[in-house]
Amino acid sequence: MGYISIIMVRNGVKSHDFCAIVSYNYLIEFMDNLSLSFTGEYNNSLDQKNRLSIPAKFRKALDPINDRTFVITRGFDKCLMLYPAIGWNDVEIELSQLNSIKGRNRDFIRSIVRHASYVQFDSQGRIAIPEKLLNFSEIKKDVSVIGMIDKIEIWDQLELESKDANHTNDLDNYEDLANEINF
Repeated sequence: MGYISIIMVRNGVKSHDFCAIVSYNYLIEFMDNLSLSFTGEYNNSLDQKNRLSIPAKFRKALDPINDRTFVITRGFDKCLMLYPAIGWNDVEIELSQLNSIKGRNRDFIRSIVRHASYVQFDSQGRIAIPEKLLNFSEIKKDVSVIGMIDKIEIWDQLELESKDANHTNDLDNYEDLANEINF
């Protein structure tokens, strides 16, 4: 194929110092290797069998190595967390580094791991949510599915609306965090 010129921008100013010429095939390969993250919010409903359809965008972002498999567990808020299976392995590694002789560490590990279940989405993109997790999160029917970069949160819509109403949308509350990550 042909070549494509890419002009990169630094501090809002185009500069030929950062100009690169790459082949079209290399660019396509590069784009294919970019890992997609879970972003955005989607509203959905549980069916009669407590199955939730995972948004197509999230299913496509799931690396094939996960074999359509997530791990679902309790979140730190009144929500559920959905981790790609490979991402869950990272969580387990982090948890295993806590000293289990300390009771507080054991309690924390137990509170995370005991509620975790492997779920695989079916041909229609649905996962079955265990009853005990639905009870914890108070999810009844209408659900908000929120991308959290490397994982997904699942909320009862009314619970999320209530949480949002209790927090102002004033981003000044997060200025210090934004500065920590060079936002």
